[in-house]
Amino acid sequence: MSRRNWLRIGIAAISAISLCLFVLFGIDAVASLPVLSALRKIDPSVSIGNIDIASGVLLLEDAAFPEKELFLQTVVVYWSGSLFDPVIDSILVHGGSWNPGSGTGSDEEPRRGRNLPPVRFANFEIMNGHDSAIVSGAFSGRSSGDSLNLQMESSWGMGTGTVFFGSRRDSIHVSWFHCSRLPSGLVTMPRMLQGFEIEGSISASRSDHIHAEGLITEVDGESAEVYFELSDSSGLPEVRLSTDLENVKDVLISRAEALLGDVYIDFEPSGYFTLEFMDTDTVGVSVNAMLDSVRIYSPGLAGDTLYTTAVLSFYGTASIDTWDVSIESGSILFGRMPVSFDLCGRFDGQPYLSLRLWNDSFYGEDITSSMPPALLGPLAGLQLGGEASFDILVELDWETPDSSDFHAQVDVSGLSVLASPISIGQLRYGGSCLMRDSWSNRRRIYLDTLTNPGFVLFDSLHPSFEGLLKCAEDATFRYHDGFCEYHIRNSIRANMESGEFTRGGSTITMQLARNLFLGREKTFARKIQEVFLTWRLEAYLSKNRMLEIYANIVEMGPDVFGFPEAAQYYFSRDFQDLSTRQVAYLVSILPGPRLYNRFYRNDSVPYYWENYLDRLINISENRGWIDPDSASSARADSIVFSP
Repeated sequence: MSRRNWLRIGIAAISAISLCLFVLFGIDAVASLPVLSALRKIDPSVSIGNIDIASGVLLLEDAAFPEKELFLQTVVVYWSGSLFDPVIDSILVHGGSWNPGSGTGSDEEPRRGRNLPPVRFANFEIMNGHDSAIVSGAFSGRSSGDSLNLQMESSWGMGTGTVFFGSRRDSIHVSWFHCSRLPSGLVTMPRMLQGFEIEGSISASRSDHIHAEGLITEVDGESAEVYFELSDSSGLPEVRLSTDLENVKDVLISRAEALLGDVYIDFEPSGYFTLEFMDTDTVGVSVNAMLDSVRIYSPGLAGDTLYTTAVLSFYGTASIDTWDVSIESGSILFGRMPVSFDLCGRFDGQPYLSLRLWNDSFYGEDITSSMPPALLGPLAGLQLGGEASFDILVELDWETPDSSDFHAQVDVSGLSVLASPISIGQLRYGGSCLMRDSWSNRRRIYLDTLTNPGFVLFDSLHPSFEGLLKCAEDATFRYHDGFCEYHIRNSIRANMESGEFTRGGSTITMQLARNLFLGREKTFARKIQEVFLTWRLEAYLSKNRMLEIYANIVEMGPDVFGFPEAAQYYFSRDFQDLSTRQVAYLVSILPGPRLYNRFYRNDSVPYYWENYLDRLINISENRGWIDPDSASSARADSIVFSP
């Protein structure tokens, strides 16, 4: 065979390759032109490293199309038929790269319905922005339409799919695995969906409009079943995700544990969850959920596992970019206890939260029947009757903590106690309590002079005691009903400023409730119990009696309970005989007797603590709680401990 005939065969084969490329890039091929001339129609700067021709095979190596940012490492063309009229059977592309977003060329859509030979490709890199993917697959063109099968692997995940371009309708089906984000330059992953690794599939079609539907089958390794739909039938893109909650139980539990930290949680969910992407920035969230057989254990929640049920229902909106969230008239039912809520806030950038909780009328029996035994603790068996209401607003601003706020309107005037395991009435004139200190000492203290000769009555307390105590712990003690918005508000602001729990919002009555009836553990359950007991103390005891008990039982040092014992321990004097500055010192160590015991052990009070005592004395004098003569002598005094 002459060299000229071989050349004719080579030109015909390469022209067939050109035809495939022309179709893919939307340019008509002119198979009769010489190969390089034809390829320059695609890219005038085209270059080919090597062309080899053999019987039935044509090999094309290192074909570069700079303007298209396309590089083909190896192209093998299999042909058959007459040497003068060859038929391209198939084409194999191995290796290469393409950056479809950077090249120039025609904006026309690829021509469809051409009878093209099958094209297989492997180890082909597609680049898009900062992303790249290694792709393998096959392409074929028929009169009915073109089809593309591919497998793709990249840093954002893996996928397999089939694309069909028909004369009237296009369709696609893709499955993806371990997908953590979308390729850059395509669609930005909504921020609220970032940080997850998901698996699933999608099927889509396009004729006059686009319609897609799919299923997310796994989220962060947890099985799921989340359906989604996409459509532009209304002229705007609409996306909707929905799931029956029982299908995403594992995901919900793992997300809850990640959010709450050191907690064990389990439940049986039912109901539905729906996300509707309303525009490019806003998503609607609809939830109607029931959580049955809820089990929660956390050291900060209670000393034992909580068992309960809950029903949650709300509709809200959220911003995709800023995580601005708004919920109006949501409701949650704990057992039989209903609570309505409104919520708005931002959870990104400069976060803030405004949460309103309310119930205009609820029954006492609904509270006690809905309360898990682990929350009741020593109040197990409590029975309430009557009706009550509450309306609580909490506003938290992490950017400017001083803007945080707290308001509460609680009406328990119609609430009654039908049965209680803790009796408050006996404390009016007597009773006893078991006290424990930070040194693991414990002692039962009787609260009357008949059984406890060391008990100091209210009228015998040091004249400066109440004023200094109110100044340090609870300025509005004589006026509130056991709870103080001012204390809670300042506690919230201080804790947000420091980023940790550094200040409580307890009143003197709340402190007394803890000392009389509760243990030393710091849990949410103890706070719930403390609230109830504070309400009962205020109902049964006078303010004088509460101060009287408080002064005689509070922890002041190692196996030292009450101010009378503290006066002897620190100063070897009776409480009534202390100087005003000495009383101020005893009041100042109430928040941490064990911590501040180092002053006594070191036989020295630091200057900054002496300044704090001066401040307590000055404020008490300015408010008229101690007389000017006592304040003047106290400022001239200093703290000297007894040997």
